Amino acid sequence: MIRLSVTYLAGLVAGSVLVAAYEALAYWRDVESTSAVAAVWPGVFLLLLVLWIIEDSKAFPAIQKPFEYGFLVFMLALPYLPYYLWRTRRAYGLLMLAGFVALYCLGYLAQLAIYAAS
Repeated sequence: MIRLSVTYLAGLVAGSVLVAAYEALAYWRDVESTSAVAAVWPGVFLLLLVLWIIEDSKAFPAIQKPFEYGFLVFMLALPYLPYYLWRTRRAYGLLMLAGFVALYCLGYLAQLAIYAAS
């Protein structure tokens, strides 16, 4: 059985790669990216990240979860993410944080690579 947290991570990676490919292709063709998917992806990325934190925290009983844990994570996701990753995984968590930031910026990094190559 595949854990739900792995599904959320797969969604983050797949969505980031698809949106980055679209943005890179639009940049390469010198066309304005007008896709609704690319426009709402930052919100969907944050939602998938919050859902991953909630599901992943179930594997760590040392993380205290109040009744409204999901709402609190959703409201404070950006400051809570580095703390959560450090608390649960230490140095590997900081590498994961760098990976999440790279996934979020993948479209911009692809455009930068195209600019540098041309």
